[in-house]
Amino acid sequence: MSRRPRSTPHPGRPERGQTLVEFALVIPIVFMIFSGIFDLGRAVYAYNTIANAARQGARVAAVNQLAPPDTNTQCAKDMPIEDPSNPHWSTRACAAAAAIGLGVPTSAVTVSYAPPAGTTLSCSPLHVGCLASVTVAYTWSANTPVIGRIVGPLTLTSTSQIPIERVFP
Repeated sequence: MSRRPRSTPHPGRPERGQTLVEFALVIPIVFMIFSGIFDLGRAVYAYNTIANAARQGARVAAVNQLAPPDTNTQCAKDMPIEDPSNPHWSTRACAAAAAIGLGVPTSAVTVSYAPPAGTTLSCSPLHVGCLASVTVAYTWSANTPVIGRIVGPLTLTSTSQIPIERVFP
């Protein structure tokens, strides 16, 4: 019985280290794909958060009907506003508080009241049927430097409108 000498190469592996070279070439691409997925998830989270903040702000604006500019920086939704001329919290502060995870400032929130399209309704003073509109803006930037250079910072905005169903007493 004769054995093959150990010094002869295997017939299927002419070059050693080829797998290591292929791995070194592919791993940066895989890393970029995972980083892109991570940044895309952050962007979706940011958009959903500002959309929710706009919805909550529009609800507060429709219920309490605070005339802009509401400059108060507090949000105490559990305490109703009894005097609209002297409110103790604001729509902008409540919308910004809903996006606290992103650090949205009150200056990035705009509140307005307007009549529905195609009507002759006047919204000064406010009437039933006027639309309370809240817009929240946020500047998103990627965490990954390469993707950040490709995409750059994005300004995400979300607007929510709710009709006024009763006029504040």
